[in-house]
Amino acid sequence: MSSTDNQISFFKRLQRQILSGKKTATIRDKSESHYVAGQELALVTHEDGRCFGKVQVLSIEAVNFSQLTRTHARAENLPLFALKWVIRRIYPKEQQFYFIQFKLVEQ
Repeated sequence: MSSTDNQISFFKRLQRQILSGKKTATIRDKSESHYVAGQELALVTHEDGRCFGKVQVLSIEAVNFSQLTRTHARAENLPLFALKWVIRRIYPKEQQFYFIQFKLVEQ
C-alpha cells in the first residue's frame, strides 16, 4: 500500500465546503475505487499536496453517469446539472464512477 492509498485530494476551492460539512461525498473514476468503508484518509489539496484534515469513508457505491441523481448532487453540494457538467470536464468519456461518502473526523 502506497502513502497515496491513505489520502484523497481535492481542489483547494473545495476545502471550505468539506471542512464546513456541506460537501460529504465525491465522485471518482476507477483509479480511485479502492477505498473502503471505515478507512480514514488524509485530505490533501490537489494543487500542492497540503494536508487540511482527515475523513472517514462511510460508503463507496458504483454508479453509472446516467444514474446520477439529486441525492448524489446534494452530497457534492451542487445542483445536478452542475455536478454532471463538472464530471464531464474532469472525465470526458467515462461512464462508470464511484460515489464515495465520507465524514470529517479531523480538521
